[in-house]
Amino acid sequence: MSLWLLGVFLACQVAGDGDFRAGLQSTRAGNQAEAVIQFRAALAQGAKAPATYHGLGNALYRQGNRGAAIAAWRRGLLLSPRDGDIAANLARAQRENRDQLDPPAAHRGAFFWQAAVSPRESGLLASGCLAVGIWIIAAHRWRRYRRPRPGRQRGRGWALLMTGVGLLVAISTIDALEQRRGAVVVVDSVAVRSALGPEGVALFVLHEGAEVQLIETGARHSLVALSDGRKGWLATGAVISTDPASAFPTPPAKG
Repeated sequence: MSLWLLGVFLACQVAGDGDFRAGLQSTRAGNQAEAVIQFRAALAQGAKAPATYHGLGNALYRQGNRGAAIAAWRRGLLLSPRDGDIAANLARAQRENRDQLDPPAAHRGAFFWQAAVSPRESGLLASGCLAVGIWIIAAHRWRRYRRPRPGRQRGRGWALLMTGVGLLVAISTIDALEQRRGAVVVVDSVAVRSALGPEGVALFVLHEGAEVQLIETGARHSLVALSDGRKGWLATGAVISTDPASAFPTPPAKG
């Protein structure tokens, strides 16, 4: 599993490079609308990298589409947790939010290191540890076959340690990928209702930039939860997912 993830991440670094560079040029020229189109084209071709989401977020923010910019930067930060530039842009945009809500957790507390390690990095570490563990086991068996020495367990202990660490990190990587169920409100305001249909009543209103947890996602409506425990249904088109692996939809027009 981790080797497959590594291959995907490496492939994403090459795909869409032309559109990504064109997006940077459009941004520098002040054509943010064209830059958004080009960055989204790069993402559609597989260039789902922190730099692509960083550039897309910058262009969207300059267009006045703060909610979509937060969604893009959040995706970039999930891919590169230590990126200070993305974190600073995200923090600045969040200070402008009308709803001051904590974002959904991107990882479980038991896997605390995921707050500073990207899934790509942890996938590489898991693959390396597992490979070393397997190599030690193979070398240990070969030595025992060539020169039997009863009572020597050091090699086996190291093999178990490396394999155990590799499995733990692999599990945490998969868990971090599965935890990407956040979304950002990208419209000026949206009512969150108690149920679908006429029997549902408006519980509260969320405003642009608010981050929520997606529980269920449908074509027209999604069930979301807030960091303070409130839940309800809202229009699916009012939010953009923060999952870097999902398609980045056309952001709503502003102005």
